Amino acid sequence: MMKKRVLALLLALSMALALAACGGNPGAETPAPSAPAASPSAPASTAPAPVESPASTAPAAGDITSWILEEDTGMSGTVRFWIPFKGEQGMNDMIAEFNQTYPNIKVELTTYSNNADGNLSVNAAIMSEEVDVLASFGLANTYLRWENGLYQDLTGLVAGDGISLTDNWGTDAYTYDGKIYTLPCGGISYYICVNMDAWNAAGLGELPAEWTWDEYLAACEAMTQADAGGQVSVYGGSDSHSIECFTFPKYQVTGRDNYYDDATGLSSFGDPIILNSLKREIKAELEDKVWYPKSIYRADGTSGQDTYPSGKVASIVTNNMIRFLRDTENYPTDFVTGFAPYPVEEKGQTNYMAGVGYFSHAGITTGCQDQAAAEAFLKWYSTYGSKYLAVAGHQSTWKGTDTANIITMLFGSEDSAAAIVDVDSFKRVVGNTAAPGFIDTVNTANSEVASILKSYGLSALNGEMSPEDAMAAAQAEADAAIKDAQ
Repeated sequence: MMKKRVLALLLALSMALALAACGGNPGAETPAPSAPAASPSAPASTAPAPVESPASTAPAAGDITSWILEEDTGMSGTVRFWIPFKGEQGMNDMIAEFNQTYPNIKVELTTYSNNADGNLSVNAAIMSEEVDVLASFGLANTYLRWENGLYQDLTGLVAGDGISLTDNWGTDAYTYDGKIYTLPCGGISYYICVNMDAWNAAGLGELPAEWTWDEYLAACEAMTQADAGGQVSVYGGSDSHSIECFTFPKYQVTGRDNYYDDATGLSSFGDPIILNSLKREIKAELEDKVWYPKSIYRADGTSGQDTYPSGKVASIVTNNMIRFLRDTENYPTDFVTGFAPYPVEEKGQTNYMAGVGYFSHAGITTGCQDQAAAEAFLKWYSTYGSKYLAVAGHQSTWKGTDTANIITMLFGSEDSAAAIVDVDSFKRVVGNTAAPGFIDTVNTANSEVASILKSYGLSALNGEMSPEDAMAAAQAEADAAIKDAQ
């Protein structure tokens, strides 16, 4: 029966995951942040049984630490932990710190590829009972695992330990059919890296604590270097190399769903925020020539880590540049990097891009073989351990994460960090869990919608279509895909 269940679920998931891995939202190295609040019910035949938890005294309101550790930290066990990051990308250090508290729990790390084949292999491994705790990246992959009963129901554990999702991770939106299957402990922080030599040479003063797109683009113009014939040698700025980033201002303004309209659930590609953002990027890249062109990124297959550390651009909108700046052997810089927040459309707006957007979710699989050890590890990883995501360029969403500790973890000490980054602006901007973050609440036809947006968006960025025509066509096709999937 188990073999038949594995084969049936793999057949059902294979096509869905193939689409999910190449869809997604925010332009990270891996798919994007997201999280549904209201979702259809999981089939009764695949819904996992809830995890039972003994009654306990709930922590006081706002208490985000007393529930984390088990009473017996000398407990023995083994946890098979799967995540897309390698040991040298912070995971070995994370496990070593975990073992300082739980010396008798062995954590076996398996790194998987966050693509279609990799995620399918993960699901097969869960159904073969080879995975205890899984960090799932991106809404599409996580949602499919909720829906198909690959994660245990943690509702009883959360209630029994008095864990507040909102107090700990800032949101309780990540549920499926009213139940909790994962903890939303990993995210992505968007910010602007600034070459401080270029910034200071342009006489731009102090780095801003907040600013508008107009102010940022004016700074880019001041930092751009070109000869008398208009040939640019250094672009003052750059968007991320990912196509869909022009949709992110909708996150900034509304705090949710860059691809979907908040009222209708159809696509958002006709939203003036998105259209104006696309037009702004085209003007900066093709007309004013103060931003490195997205068309070159796509044609050359290059990324922000190729242009910013090398000095081709003086600033860049990014989410993972820290990962490369700390790798001084492969990405050396001869300047200090400062940090400024993601810009706002208008002064005075709440900036939902200033915080950490939700991206990765950790839970205990239905193939778990050591429940007690898995619970101990999950609670520790999703809180204290999640800071190590920063080594790979991601961020913790846990409200107890201390940015000062991240600096030391990444660079060894603040003195060592100061040779590479501006420490004060790093602490203020990067991984700021105190600032509001964005979520996704809709996932309908996500991979198709993403593919449509990227295709038409690139046509506009290449100058092959007007932004108005591109977004009108994208909206029509995306709306049709959403309706077909409803």
